[in-house]
Amino acid sequence: MSPEENRNYWILIAFAIITIIISSCSKEEGSDEPYIPVDEISSAETDLIPDKETKTVSTLLQFKNLDNIDYLVINKSGGESYSEKISRSELSSSYLFTYQVRVSDPDFFRLILKAVYLDGNISKEISLNVDNRWGFFIRNVSRIARVTGAPVSGETFPSPNNTLNWNVGGTDLGIVWEMEPGKYGIFFGDTFGRDFKPNPTNPGPNGGSWRSNVLAFSEDKNLDDGLTFSSMATDARGDAREIVYGGKDGSGNGDWTSIPTAAIRANGADYVHYFNMRNWTGWITNYSGMYKSTDNGLTWEKCEGVTFSSNSPFGQGGYFKKDGYVYMIGTQTGRDSKAALARFREADIEKRDQYEYWNGSSGQWIKGDENLATVIIDDKVGELSFIYSETFNKWFVAYFNGDRYNITMRTAEQITGPWSEPYELAAGKDYAQLYGSYFHPLSVNSDNLYFLMSMWMPYNVFLMKAEIADMGSFQD
Repeated sequence: MSPEENRNYWILIAFAIITIIISSCSKEEGSDEPYIPVDEISSAETDLIPDKETKTVSTLLQFKNLDNIDYLVINKSGGESYSEKISRSELSSSYLFTYQVRVSDPDFFRLILKAVYLDGNISKEISLNVDNRWGFFIRNVSRIARVTGAPVSGETFPSPNNTLNWNVGGTDLGIVWEMEPGKYGIFFGDTFGRDFKPNPTNPGPNGGSWRSNVLAFSEDKNLDDGLTFSSMATDARGDAREIVYGGKDGSGNGDWTSIPTAAIRANGADYVHYFNMRNWTGWITNYSGMYKSTDNGLTWEKCEGVTFSSNSPFGQGGYFKKDGYVYMIGTQTGRDSKAALARFREADIEKRDQYEYWNGSSGQWIKGDENLATVIIDDKVGELSFIYSETFNKWFVAYFNGDRYNITMRTAEQITGPWSEPYELAAGKDYAQLYGSYFHPLSVNSDNLYFLMSMWMPYNVFLMKAEIADMGSFQD
């Protein structure tokens, strides 16, 4: 070995010895490996909402190395500074952590937790996100599932109904009403068959098997995984059949189609309100009317004595039963008129002369003259539905508004108003070419509002969920 090689050899030996010494000194005493923090703390929930009564947030914490913990540290990100220590003696393997929300806390903030160990090491942090908004508001809106048609490429939400089995490829609307406890009817609008194909460059209806409307039935009581049909009203072939006759005269001068706007069970029978369209350009109708079923939706017949003129303030509408009355919020046909209010006893649904109309000027219900109905919602009100929520003790109405390009929601303590300022239930920027907004009756006793919404592309119907909060004020 040359002197140069000998020198390099001893340099390498010395470097190796130094490396071993440094590595040995960096290890924890009594451990073969350096300490690396892991997720020692876990939380049952990380997104927290204050309790309306106690003004606290809470969640169950679990610890991997509880016996080695000295204390738990809580800090706050957002608002006034806050720090708290919880000693090991107070902790348990399943520990209920609570935080009392303060008046000064912002609408959104984080609680940051970490464990300090007896040997001085510190765990990884865990963040608890607090939604501290108060008052009445929409907490979140989401599209839960497809209701009709075949899924398109990229869809990830459920599609429980293979409606192609009933020759339903494209359709819209989805007016839901309770026929009997636990059974629901769902009316759809212009419907096309198995050859329907969503067309992004020319959206809307296409294909054959045109029916002006079809009817589905559902007994699904759990909507969080979608709305499942039990059957549809069908013809001898098993295809969904047209319920309300539409002439299919597309000239613009005759009977083009018949579109359902509202449905209700009244006095033991089921009724659907519809308008008969002459020309979609300008939304010109011939009249509005009603069909009736006395055998749970199997067969239907026209109510010859119930007709609304083409310029009636109740050419379109929605129904809801409460306190012995059927209430009807109505508009002229189209999407540009204001809303008025009528009511009648269930037994009088086919007796137009027994309808009463709310006249805000006198503060009275006036029988027999729909022209005395005054405006209760001063807005451009498109297709609508409304319910009374037993959960929130409020009336909710939802409708399409073209100016805002959204599904608008308003609330009221009394059906006669005053109605609130508009809330945005769904936005066109999020759901392109949206329209229709029909509450499912299960919303009445729920913390959430479930509604069916249409999209012109892909010309089908989707189930939506709005999570509603009514937190009152912080000082309550």
